[in-house]
Amino acid sequence: MLSRTFWLFALAAAVGLSAPGARAATMTLGLDVEFSGGVAPSGPTPWVTAEFDDSVGGPNTVRLTMSTPNLTGGITGEDIDQWYFNFDPSLDPTLLSFSVVSNSDSVPNSILTGVNAFMADGDGNFDITFNFPPPPGTDSARFTGGETVIYDITYVAPIDVNSFRFVSEEGGGNGSYYSAAHAQRTGTGLDSGWIGAPVPEPGTAGLLGLGLIALASRRRR
Repeated sequence: MLSRTFWLFALAAAVGLSAPGARAATMTLGLDVEFSGGVAPSGPTPWVTAEFDDSVGGPNTVRLTMSTPNLTGGITGEDIDQWYFNFDPSLDPTLLSFSVVSNSDSVPNSILTGVNAFMADGDGNFDITFNFPPPPGTDSARFTGGETVIYDITYVAPIDVNSFRFVSEEGGGNGSYYSAAHAQRTGTGLDSGWIGAPVPEPGTAGLLGLGLIALASRRRR
């Protein structure tokens, strides 16, 4: 039978890895729920993914990789024109800065920040939005299936992936989400829908925490 000290250590390790301020390496958000009553993308879920990685750059930087692996139709098919994220409510999102790592697939028309400043179909207020074309950008620059855009996000103080692990403030709609996006040209090609990430997928920290729990359970048996 395992000692009380072992269990306290395992619990502390799991909690510490998921606590704000811990360098957790990666966190992936998979947007797999259509919540607005619109028409969802036709491919398998998650339709789009956002990966936060704090293992690159300095302590004030987190890399964000936005991908559209399961939107269908290629450059003339489904696309994302707005993508929203949350930020630690104890910090000021207007002090974030964004630098391009790779945006050859689609260059956002704008990247905007504000405290609960952006509403996704009435279903939550978000702090960060990437606005992709069109408008006013060209139709050929739309963020379509199979594309990837990467940005480094820098703050005036240390941040990590957990700084983006917050749900949106309630907006009077269907609930809160870790991230939300507006998918266009779905269904007949004339439809659209708001998709969200209700639960983040475990990244390095989550998997390691689960591994500690599994190991402890196995040793106890």
